[in-house]
Amino acid sequence: MSLKVIGLSLGDLGGVGVEVTLKALLDFEKRDDCAFVIFGSAPVLFREELKSLVERLPIRFIFDLAHIKPGEICFFSVTDYSDIVICRPDARNGRMSVQFIEEAVKSIKEGHVHALVTAPICKESLQMAGVSFTGHTTLLQNLSGSQEVSMAFYTPKLKTILATIHTPLQTVSGILNHDLLCKTILHAHEFCVSLGIRFPKVAVAGLNPHAGESGMFGSEEEDIIAPAIADMVKRGVHVSGPYPADTLYYRAYNNEFDIVVSMYHDQGLIPIKLIGFHDAVNVTVGLPFVRTSPDHGTAFDIAYKGTCNASSMSAAMDLAIGLAHGA
Repeated sequence: MSLKVIGLSLGDLGGVGVEVTLKALLDFEKRDDCAFVIFGSAPVLFREELKSLVERLPIRFIFDLAHIKPGEICFFSVTDYSDIVICRPDARNGRMSVQFIEEAVKSIKEGHVHALVTAPICKESLQMAGVSFTGHTTLLQNLSGSQEVSMAFYTPKLKTILATIHTPLQTVSGILNHDLLCKTILHAHEFCVSLGIRFPKVAVAGLNPHAGESGMFGSEEEDIIAPAIADMVKRGVHVSGPYPADTLYYRAYNNEFDIVVSMYHDQGLIPIKLIGFHDAVNVTVGLPFVRTSPDHGTAFDIAYKGTCNASSMSAAMDLAIGLAHGA
């Protein structure tokens, strides 16, 4: 099995990203099928709050990515800023979080890194720094030159992909259209195939209560969603719906479907976080490389206190390794 190098961007240094990354790495020591490169700011590792974790990890500081060995944990210092503001949004942290991602994507384009796992970033920090992107998905789409990407979420028992992402609920209906839904359904199919599911069963949720109840509670199902499903069936995708969302996720959880296409953010995220709060993984589908992340935010309130749960980051790393080897 060939060596896969997994890049880890530390995210917003004011949050839990550094701690969950270091904690998760304890689960991956001495694996011969992968190695890790952390993209961050070296001074953060010398903070007293992280000392016990850093001492347990054989981290090697590197200045180039040409000679990484199986099982290694390397640190590539993108910046050397040491006066880090913690536990709250900060403009400098926002700028650095983008720099970490930019360097990681550059290393992927150069062929040194094969997949990327991103620790959480803070939208407010990005805004304070004057960054125009609202999160990882749009930033990575821009850096990679990808035309169409989707946000998916993985747990062993339930998977979903979002037709719209960070969109105000009142504008979702106006954004949904035939091309967007066809793209999302195709990405749902492709994501399942990348997971080793040979003939995925894709289900599409309705937007309205009872999936519109034949137009009684809304017309989007009949006017937009159903025609997109019919089009994708003609293209050979095993997809069905639209189904009432109040029962669909239960059906998918019980193996009737492999993945659910959700119409908006909370429709998909509530069931995912209900059953996989500590181990769900965010995946960007449509990029020319594997990208995963833990399904939680910066959690400023518990940052640098040693209490954060790293299960979601461990799951994100594990999934990235598996997808990288399967690519």
